[in-house]
Amino acid sequence: MARIDGLNLSGASMNPAGAMGAAGAGSTADSQAALKARGKQDVVNLSNRGRIVAEASQAVRQSSDVRAERVAALKAAIANGTYSSNAREIAERLIANGLGS
Repeated sequence: MARIDGLNLSGASMNPAGAMGAAGAGSTADSQAALKARGKQDVVNLSNRGRIVAEASQAVRQSSDVRAERVAALKAAIANGTYSSNAREIAERLIANGLGS
């Protein structure tokens, strides 16, 4: 099954019943046979990365302190290649705010 983000971090896949299965050659055939036995169904698998991105996106949308104009300016700078960052400064701020631990 193709994944949107192209990553398979755990090497396992989620079957339609929600149980974790090994991503071996037999498990794919078994899960396809199970789907055929029950009739055609659509199956969606979200990676951990996808879940994290979705949760972060939701948190940003719900936050009242997001400055849309600043976000737009940063997106534009990244898109046109003029954005630069100072890794040391970012790390110092993370540690100062308690996020580095």
